[in-house]
Amino acid sequence: MVSAAAEIYPEETVGYLVGYSTKSKFIIEYAAVFQAIESDQEFAWIDENRTARINRIINRFAEGMEIVGTFHSHAGKGSQKAVSLPSPADVNHILPDEVELIVALNPKRKEVAWNEGRYTIYGTVDKFHVEIGGFVRTSAGRGWKRVHINCSGVTGVIP
Repeated sequence: MVSAAAEIYPEETVGYLVGYSTKSKFIIEYAAVFQAIESDQEFAWIDENRTARINRIINRFAEGMEIVGTFHSHAGKGSQKAVSLPSPADVNHILPDEVELIVALNPKRKEVAWNEGRYTIYGTVDKFHVEIGGFVRTSAGRGWKRVHINCSGVTGVIP
């Protein structure tokens, strides 16, 4: 996710999250980046004609896993800082029973070790400060709520 977002910065990227879910959490094993998208500095559009093909490939090779959500990036530049919070348009695209991860990239001011915040993981890589936040739709379906993220392989924090 981070490398895909950094590769096309300041454009946005989007992709699927592949793994499995339990009653209380999502386990994400892979992120599958969409290559054929249209994007700008505010939105990314998926080529809907290719979505079915991507779904078939993931279902064939994921072996016991499924698509558990999507991710996309927000790109900050100049005085406009990217945040790992969903925009109103993002909220409309979060599907029930799925998770949405937002990768916020901003120009790096100083080196920061990767760490885990209350609802994010963050750190620096290359020339970027990266923050990743996770969200699900509320049970009423009209809003969103944050989810705790753990990525012990990156942060070293073991739940």
